[in-house]
Amino acid sequence: MESLFQFSILPAGLLTGLSDLFSATGVVWGSILPAGGALTMAFATGVVTYADIPGEVLAGIRRWHGTIDDQFDNIDNLVTVLQSHQTQWTVPQPMLQQLTDSRNLLATLIPKCRSNYGSAADRTQRNSLLKSTVGLSLTQVKSWAYMQHYAGVLTADDVHLLGFLLPGEAGGHHSRKEATDVLAEVKVTIVNADFIHVVVDQSGGENAALVAHGWPPGVRQAVIVIMSADGRTEVLRQLTTRLHNDIQMPEGSHGKQFLIKAAFLKHVNDTPKFGSEPTFSMPLTTEDLAATLDRQHHEEFEAQLREVERHRLETEQLRSKKD
Repeated sequence: MESLFQFSILPAGLLTGLSDLFSATGVVWGSILPAGGALTMAFATGVVTYADIPGEVLAGIRRWHGTIDDQFDNIDNLVTVLQSHQTQWTVPQPMLQQLTDSRNLLATLIPKCRSNYGSAADRTQRNSLLKSTVGLSLTQVKSWAYMQHYAGVLTADDVHLLGFLLPGEAGGHHSRKEATDVLAEVKVTIVNADFIHVVVDQSGGENAALVAHGWPPGVRQAVIVIMSADGRTEVLRQLTTRLHNDIQMPEGSHGKQFLIKAAFLKHVNDTPKFGSEPTFSMPLTTEDLAATLDRQHHEEFEAQLREVERHRLETEQLRSKKD
């Protein structure tokens, strides 16, 4: 089965150039294209809890909200780990370059601001750069790490090494959160022949007493799955942290019908509990219609040639019988 796995777990409003984030890995933003055919999704086995995480690792994770030195140490560690594993983990080079440049500039600004020749402008630049770099680390880089963990590239220990906790480990709990029983309802709007707009919300039918607009408490992500109309072939899988999602359909989707379903996850390793499965159809473009018409003309022309050839053979047979 040929599948397209798509992830969209970055929050809106990230830094510009997001579409180039995965250029170094041979993919485009929002999608991971299978190389040479099907792509198998690998899930990590087991769940690492707070009790399993060494104390020094937890202390490092908390430093993201610590002093200037604490935050810089985490940024420096993040850059070092990514640089040492950039080939093995297929680290996006634009993201790594931005982190590295910011780390290097902070390494100069932080001691300068503590010296006698540090100015107010230097301190403003330091504070702004430190805030934006920590923000970059806790959104764009962490989201990339979650995607890689979801795809089986990074282990839980690798994510911890980068200075992040997995979604199910957040909030100070010492064990994994229980999976949610709240079902999701999917609403689909066709944007154009290539894109759909998907809203993942609580299902009013199955969770009447629990429904409030948005997601249930404790849920940080949802998985969206799109199947072929017969329900046998998975054509797209997306992990998202957003209520509203714009999704690009795989190539060859024009004029076809699909099923879509979604499930809320408190942890990326939860077993999805899907709700309703509405259907939708992708429209044909003018180019599709022209290609179809051209194909029909070509087929009709070939049929005419076959008919002429059949008539010629019949004529030759009749002549041979007369002779």
